Amino acid sequence: MVQEAIRSERQLPLPRVILEGGRRGWIGALIEGAVLGAVGLVLPVFLSDKDAFAFFAVFLGMMAGVYFGFALSDGRLSIFSAEYVGLVIYCAAAVLSLSLNESLLLAAGYVGHGLWDAIHPHAVDTRMPWWYVPMCIGFDFVFGIYIFVRFL
Repeated sequence: MVQEAIRSERQLPLPRVILEGGRRGWIGALIEGAVLGAVGLVLPVFLSDKDAFAFFAVFLGMMAGVYFGFALSDGRLSIFSAEYVGLVIYCAAAVLSLSLNESLLLAAGYVGHGLWDAIHPHAVDTRMPWWYVPMCIGFDFVFGIYIFVRFL
């Protein structure tokens, strides 16, 4: 069963508004990202502050790894280099926020990642699905706001 799922050619089931693209698709992807971010809060809501903080720190580093994965798929050295720098920066922010127990740095890491998402298509032309950027912005801001509210 797992082998079948891995080999499946089935496309990611995105909402129709996102598939249509354009301004409505961009807004749809932003909303979808915010919804996914809210769903992603289900686990940390039930964790202690210490464990939830660790969850968010690890997740920040993991999220930066998504762009790095796109860079590996892209295959161009310049893109790889740019995304690697981003990976190091966000992982460093995650590790520093965790080791210093600095919630402002962690929240700023998520908001900063959302801002990076916004300028990313204009700064680095990594090949990735167009809808990933607005979806990630929505997700990042939900997590960042939650961290501000819970830990500050």
